[in-house]
Amino acid sequence: MKSNKQKFYLSCFAYLLTIVLDLLFTYVATPNLLLEGNPLSSIMGIGWSGLIIINVITFVGYVAMSWYAFIKYKPPVTNETDMKRYLAFINYGNADGYVPMMWKLPKNWGPQTACLCWSVVCILPFCRMIIVVEWFLMILGINNAGTRLFFTIVSLFPLGRIDIVLAVIGAWILSFVWIQKEFKANLKEIESRK
Repeated sequence: MKSNKQKFYLSCFAYLLTIVLDLLFTYVATPNLLLEGNPLSSIMGIGWSGLIIINVITFVGYVAMSWYAFIKYKPPVTNETDMKRYLAFINYGNADGYVPMMWKLPKNWGPQTACLCWSVVCILPFCRMIIVVEWFLMILGINNAGTRLFFTIVSLFPLGRIDIVLAVIGAWILSFVWIQKEFKANLKEIESRK
């Protein structure tokens, strides 16, 4: 449990740090928010107070997801050593009830929620750091081939929001990592009982 608490605090600190750096660099680069890419600011014109409130709300949501992923969620105990049977058990409460591609809604939402929360919590600081790097490069005004390539790649994404696209793709990929991690932890638990 201690290790999970450390992961919880570390993830929250990492995300808070990226929020602070993002807001700080945004202020340095564009105090009037003309260059801000957040649609709520660029399209709806919410201003600095709205931007700060949105970041506080997202941080609270992040903390809640991190708490659920690292502290609250307790994986179901099972003796299943086959991945399909393990997934059937944790999702449907029946090791014989495997549903390919989960076309049927799970009976137990805890593992699904934990998987989603863990995946999002793990990817968001990285994606938020991409925004920090963007602002940092804009502030420095670095004009070299690497910087131009970076901004060319960013411009290929809708509204230049590479962070959102990478967050969705990264969270999806990390969901498979979570499944493997939980399955291995279950196998380790089975082994420790022998």
